[in-house]
Amino acid sequence: MLVALTRAVSPRINECELTFVDREPIDVARATAQHNDYERRLEAHGCRVVRVEPEPSMPDSMFVEDTAVVLDEVAVITRSGSASRRAETDGIARALLRYRAIRRIDAPG
Repeated sequence: MLVALTRAVSPRINECELTFVDREPIDVARATAQHNDYERRLEAHGCRVVRVEPEPSMPDSMFVEDTAVVLDEVAVITRSGSASRRAETDGIARALLRYRAIRRIDAPG
């Protein structure tokens, strides 16, 4: 069975990193509802959804796909170009250890 790691929407999502779009207010309740729907759709398509511990102080932490590249034999923990996002990887690495060997991209990578 496929496993999909997810993480709850941070209440601080309005402070998320932006690089290519102008900042607009984000409706946290709506984002949370949409994220819950995303999880339900993953389950409907045969995935077992595993929610990683929430990181409410990290605005971008729900974007778990940015934190690791997962292959059959190993999970590579990425190193964000944004210093504010680097702490997001610790919880993801702990969760992935149940499924894969872990390797990390260290500075300056």
